[in-house]
Amino acid sequence: MSTVYCLCMIKNEADIIESYLRYHLHIFDGIVILDNGSTDRTMEIISLMQKEGLPIEVKEDDSLAFAQGDKTTELIDYTFKHFAPDLIFPLDVDEFLTAPASPENPRRLIDRLQTGKKIYYLEQDYTYFPVHINEKELFIPRRITYASPIKDYWPKVVVSREIWESYSPVISGGNHDLLFDKGDLEQEILAPLKIRHFPYRSLEQAKSKIAVGWINTLASYSYNVGHNYHWQALFEIIKHNNFNLRLEDILEHNEEHVPMNFFFVTRWI
Repeated sequence: MSTVYCLCMIKNEADIIESYLRYHLHIFDGIVILDNGSTDRTMEIISLMQKEGLPIEVKEDDSLAFAQGDKTTELIDYTFKHFAPDLIFPLDVDEFLTAPASPENPRRLIDRLQTGKKIYYLEQDYTYFPVHINEKELFIPRRITYASPIKDYWPKVVVSREIWESYSPVISGGNHDLLFDKGDLEQEILAPLKIRHFPYRSLEQAKSKIAVGWINTLASYSYNVGHNYHWQALFEIIKHNNFNLRLEDILEHNEEHVPMNFFFVTRWI
């Protein structure tokens, strides 16, 4: 059986970090995190989970630069050198890996993959929004269950150790692709696996995410006009409304009840 790791970059994710970690540790052998100076309870929550003996590694990022591709490339390199997994899944902290059409843990599907010179990609199928929230639940996939079919989305790449060591690629910002001459390497969309996206968990969290996200986008040395246009549009809304945001401003208005399948998760929050 292959060894598979997940990694992510975080900053002030106290409302979702425990859900993300507990859920994905039922799928992956370990998770490596790069913390970009969290000032809320994020690191306290992670520390408590580490004391449970959970395989969570944290690296501190003291750089103010918004260079996601460069930092994730370094994190992937660190993870391969220190843990030698066969595959790495770079997933944002608001992304949950699932197998919606399968009765199995997604890990069963991952273990059937070739781990050699083949590039895999993951597609997202739903984005979740904070409507009809189950206020009694803290576990995010149980708390937020209304979603909209995704549109205008690029797949996310899965990184194999053999590809990484043979070609020394870098990963693009957003974890969408590996940047190198792929030649005739086989590439495949992993249709049975999907990413479910939980970018907004409350209006207060949404306002913070939009403001910080757009400012970081502008501060990026690789910024091009049009990049993260959705954050720009939402930033303009809150800027012109005295930092107020309505739920209607972030909804797609076609949300439906799409509960995630997490039968394999034996413990959440």
